[in-house]
Amino acid sequence: MLLKYADGEYINRMKRRKLSVTEEIIGLISRPEVIGLATHRHLQHERAIYLKHGKCGFAIDVLMRGGDGGKKLYSVLVEVEVKRTRRKFKSFMELGGTISYQLSEKIGDTFKIKRRKLTYRSGEELFYQVDLVRAAFYEKYRQLKAAEGVEPARIEEEIFHAVGISPDEMLLGV
Repeated sequence: MLLKYADGEYINRMKRRKLSVTEEIIGLISRPEVIGLATHRHLQHERAIYLKHGKCGFAIDVLMRGGDGGKKLYSVLVEVEVKRTRRKFKSFMELGGTISYQLSEKIGDTFKIKRRKLTYRSGEELFYQVDLVRAAFYEKYRQLKAAEGVEPARIEEEIFHAVGISPDEMLLGV
């Protein structure tokens, strides 16, 4: 059930659910073997893009210490798009849509890819998932920065976030 506030913002009063890909991404980020993370800051920018176009996404690279002493690189790509509709609507936040999730694992010079598609009920449910992933990312980011003995920069000042992962190890293309 969607309720509309006086300022035009919608809120979904349905019970919030954590989607399976959200749990998977948080589980990956939170593992003790994680030694590096990188992402573009996504929440404010992606929410603005979503509100204008009904599409957005983000990417995260996760570097882990392997059991054999080597390193494993995982790259998460999440893209979302609202369902097409012929009816008129006031905000993309009212609409549900599709989440396309891809997890790439770099193994030597090769990749192993896992893909999934699922749906979300509304923009609020979607950005609830983003907030959960963002919180897990920055919790681990701060832990890794502290382990390096580096004080993290204020989050709102950084556009790109990386710790413990060098540019040549990233799959983000930045």
